[in-house]
Parts: sequence; structure tokens; C-alpha cells
Amino acid sequence: AAPQFSRDGRKLLYRRLKRDEKIEGNRYGEQGSLVVVNTDGSGERILGADGELPWASWSPDGQEFATLSIKGVTFVDSSTGQPRRTFPRRGLFQQLTWSPDGKSLIGVANSFGTGWSIARMNVETGEVTAVNTVDCCTPDWFPDAHAVIFSWRPPGQKTNRGIGWTQLWRVDADGKNRRLIYAEDGRHI
Repeated sequence: AAPQFSRDGRKLLYRRLKRDEKIEGNRYGEQGSLVVVNTDGSGERILGADGELPWASWSPDGQEFATLSIKGVTFVDSSTGQPRRTFPRRGLFQQLTWSPDGKSLIGVANSFGTGWSIARMNVETGEVTAVNTVDCCTPDWFPDAHAVIFSWRPPGQKTNRGIGWTQLWRVDADGKNRRLIYAEDGRHI
């Protein structure tokens, strides 16, 4: 589950689950054991036990990855699996992704006055700021690292029993210039 290629395309991170374990939509990044492998399938290494090193995301240079747990955001050496440093998670709780320029992490947060926000962490200082709030998730970076794509259910929709439908949005990494990419009535996107 949760496969992620390194930015140079040479390595792959993924979660190995027990054969009878089902992938859970809100837990997939913490299920099973973290595995690092070359993209040709060679050099497999299991890092940690089941549930350890959750929500792992590669640094742009592939030298480390960031993980997210209740204990905080930990930066881990990709060759040894040893932690380098840890910041408090400051509300981040899942779906962590490192920016292509190496300066930020984006993830889902349960802070900023609501659950299911999108927040950005500065990888040098650990400072966390809101990018978008209320009913949003699954953030990822555009290749230029200046914008984020995410799913959002904007408030005020009248359809679907008054909760509306999830739509695909784009926003600058600082939370400005939010704009709709795609939406469809009657369907979560």
C-alpha cells in the first residue's frame, strides 16, 4: 500500500501488509511495515516493525524520508533507517508529502479550528501553517513546488443532504489563489 517513488526514480517506498489485512482509507500510511526497494525490485529492505515509520515521504534527493506519527514528524536517513531529527507534529496527522524543492511538507491536519485541514510544515524550522481548512484531504505538490492539489468539500453546498460533494482544487502553497480544477454533481472526486 501507499507506494511512492523517489524523485530520482531509483527507489520505491511502500507499506507491506499481512495478506489478510485490508487497506483502510484513513490508515493506509501507517499499516504494515515500511519497505524500501530499488525500482527493479532488488535490494529490498524492511525498515521497522508493523506500524512504525508511518506516512513516509521521500526527500527530493532521496537521502532521507519524513515520517508522521503521534510522536512528531521525524526525518529518517534512507540508507540506515535511523532518525536524524524530529519536530512536534503541530496538528498534522496523515498523508504527508515532501515538496519537490525540499523546503516543505504538506499533509492533512486536525488543527486550525477544524479537522481535515491541509497544512504545510517548513522542514528547517518545523513551523506549520494552514493552506486550506474544513473538509479537505489528499494533498500533493505540483512539480514546481509552488502549488498544491487536494480534494475539498467546500462549505455551503446544498446537494448530498447538505454536505455537498468532494471536488478537486488547486491552491498556492501559501494558501492563496485557490481555484477549482474539477467537480461533478453527484460524485465525490
